[in-house]
Amino acid sequence: MPDLSVVIPAWNERPNLEALLPEVAAALDRIGAAWEIIVVDGGSSDGTAETAARLGARVVQQTERGYGGAILTGLTVASSPWILTMDADQSHPPEAIERLWKARFDGDLILASRFTAGGSADMSRFRYLLSRILNFVFTSLLRVPVRDLSTGCRLYRREVLEGLSFRARDFNIVQEMAVAVHMRGGKLREIPLRYGPRGAGTSHARILAFGVRYLRTLAQLLIQRYLRR
Repeated sequence: MPDLSVVIPAWNERPNLEALLPEVAAALDRIGAAWEIIVVDGGSSDGTAETAARLGARVVQQTERGYGGAILTGLTVASSPWILTMDADQSHPPEAIERLWKARFDGDLILASRFTAGGSADMSRFRYLLSRILNFVFTSLLRVPVRDLSTGCRLYRREVLEGLSFRARDFNIVQEMAVAVHMRGGKLREIPLRYGPRGAGTSHARILAFGVRYLRTLAQLLIQRYLRR
């Protein structure tokens, strides 16, 4: 059984995976642990699945809709005690894998953060401001002691996810999962991340829908927190 599973959701990301997967494999070789790469394909039409398989990844087809559905599919099929998630578009540098792995005993969920000391984010000013505002609102109202709940580059201890269920099926899954871990008493820690620009293609995220879903998730999480008291 591998020690670490890397889950990468992908939808029409063939050119990015061609560049990313060899670098991910090289980073994993350097950590000195048994590993597997799982690419969760969302019904791509550009040869994403074939390319990922050719480059040595285990390819599975997602069973639920959206980015969140892809993450949950990957978590279901991963066989390791540690599960790392990262994006397929090359915005998450493979070097983060080594730093996340080194920090694994510091918490139950290690977040590669754009907004902690030493982190950075190469994105448009609008996206940057929106992300900072949403993260501030989430962390302040829900009292989660981190700066970047919306990072998709993170490392989970499998045990901390057992028995949890999630409603989100889009990019808001990342906040819901982090808050759920925190609310059950899990430890969250951050390491700095240098978030880069997308490699090839265009983003699949839609900013307005993105914000609306995040606020809906915030409302749901606030209700859950209130009901726990």
